[in-house]
Amino acid sequence: MVALIIFAIVAVVILFQLYNVLGRKVGFRAEDKPVTVKGDEFGDLTGKADKQVETSRMPNLDMLKTRDASFNELNFLEKARETYEQVVIAFHKGELESVKDKLSDAVYGVFAKALIDHVAPEETLSFVDQPKADIDHIDFKDEIAQIRVRFLSELVFEKVDAPVESAESAVPTTKIDSPKIHRRHKRTAEYWTFQKGVRVSNSPWLLTKVGAAKP
Repeated sequence: MVALIIFAIVAVVILFQLYNVLGRKVGFRAEDKPVTVKGDEFGDLTGKADKQVETSRMPNLDMLKTRDASFNELNFLEKARETYEQVVIAFHKGELESVKDKLSDAVYGVFAKALIDHVAPEETLSFVDQPKADIDHIDFKDEIAQIRVRFLSELVFEKVDAPVESAESAVPTTKIDSPKIHRRHKRTAEYWTFQKGVRVSNSPWLLTKVGAAKP
């Protein structure tokens, strides 16, 4: 009898220990609810992480902002994207004069030479969507700042055939067929390098180099 009582006590103790170890892991209990931490409880940890990534990708960004207090990377990318679109379309049309103020003398000379025998294109050119632009590299040469931007874009070339008049014997009037539209798409990946003198704050960013990039 005594042995049976002792056995029962030991069993109770063992079960109690098992509950302490395993019991709270089974099922969903109030004490197991995840704790939700508000964003402001992290302080500026997120901002610091973003800044670290940004600095690792563009180690000279802070230096550029120090030497050119008016520089803002978001504004720069927006203007660079506008320049990219305008120059691409102007080159296609053979109208470089409209974007001459955005090009360095060297780049303008190369583009102008390429357009010496230019013939007015039969196709119109447009962008399928807004080109993607990312700052790839920032560098300095004396008092000159250089920024290389990677552009990814999709172009669409469109040609419209002139309407053709066709006469059918059974119809007394002349029928004009609907014009036929031909489209072709082209994806591009390019590096465009812009530069400006940092000694003069209001000096413009000019395109100085164009090269192929990996898509």
